[in-house]
Amino acid sequence: MAKARRARRQIAAEIADHGTAERAQHGELVARETLTAGLIGKRVKHECRLDWYWDKGSIIDRQHEAGTRFRCDWQFAATAATVVGAYGPRIARPTGRGEFTDTQLAARRRMAGAIARLGRDLSAVVVDVCCFDNWASGRLPALRDGLTILADHYGLARVDGGPMPPRSRSRRDERHSTAIKSK
Repeated sequence: MAKARRARRQIAAEIADHGTAERAQHGELVARETLTAGLIGKRVKHECRLDWYWDKGSIIDRQHEAGTRFRCDWQFAATAATVVGAYGPRIARPTGRGEFTDTQLAARRRMAGAIARLGRDLSAVVVDVCCFDNWASGRLPALRDGLTILADHYGLARVDGGPMPPRSRSRRDERHSTAIKSK
């Protein structure tokens, strides 16, 4: 019984994905579950700056999720269609270089809406950190504010369980309504 268990573990260790030595040089590796029972793989802990800020407690889960969604939309909207060679006859309609798929256009629309919601100042910081993977440096409070606005824009649930702000209102309208209430 023990020999069979040892043999299964050895086989599992041989097919487990622990990455190369070069991969481990680029950051700390953390264990992750795989679809195969008993196999544990590893991945890089900090894939981007957002992961680093989240791991260090500089941003909360909701902000991290909003930044990750923004990053995925950015990558998908900016990715050009790939050209794949085929040896068989071409059945699909010809597509030009400047044409985008419907899903890419939808991602571009989501990006435009999110950037418009952020405004000029905050969008610069959020795009810089989330999309271009630069450090926020002294702009961390602005990054937090921008990611919170993005989380509201995407409709992510608040941690405190409070009501979500209406999506149709802009930041300028919110400032105006708070100025009226304070009078």
